[in-house]
Amino acid sequence: MVDSKPLSELYSVKTIFAILVLYCVFSTKLYSDESKLNVKQIKVLKESFSYLESLEPKRIKIDKSTYNRLSQFESIFKFSFSGKKLSRWIQSRINKYSYGSTGDYIAMYQDGEVLLGRAFFSLNRLDRVLVLLHEARHADGKNYGHVICPENFQFLNPRDWKIHPAGKKGCDSTSDGGYGITAAFLFELGAYGYLNQTEAAHRYNSEISRVIRD
Repeated sequence: MVDSKPLSELYSVKTIFAILVLYCVFSTKLYSDESKLNVKQIKVLKESFSYLESLEPKRIKIDKSTYNRLSQFESIFKFSFSGKKLSRWIQSRINKYSYGSTGDYIAMYQDGEVLLGRAFFSLNRLDRVLVLLHEARHADGKNYGHVICPENFQFLNPRDWKIHPAGKKGCDSTSDGGYGITAAFLFELGAYGYLNQTEAAHRYNSEISRVIRD
């Protein structure tokens, strides 16, 4: 028939179409609802995710036995270190972002929405990622809520010295809570050379200091 196509050509067209559909689905970056943020704030948020997604595993810069002994990333997240996968992990837990007063905190999570305070937008890109990662953990249930830090808690908040954790709900009682997972992430950055080992160790120790064990 004049208007018909050979069967092989028809299958070829269908195959190309299917590939294009799959490409569109899997190559599209998924971001949560940002309608409550202004243009500059949205730009900062997306730059944070772009930075995170650029962090992919390469050759380990530390002793392999040390890495195997101390790395907690895969046991927590159930996938090997990958900025792209971690970005999707965060975005699967945070549905909306808004801006407003957060009191003594840089950000706050409630019912799938993260309220970002003014201080968030003054942070460097790594610290912004740490905040987002931390807040996303709260989506996993009450087991990952904070406990009150001891009154004699003397560690500084590395992202804002004006925030004093002592006597406030700013610590964790579980090793894989908001601070435990940011510590695990920082360890990977040091192990893969994205941070020098001195900075990685200081940052790691700061996060893990918030895990209070009985």
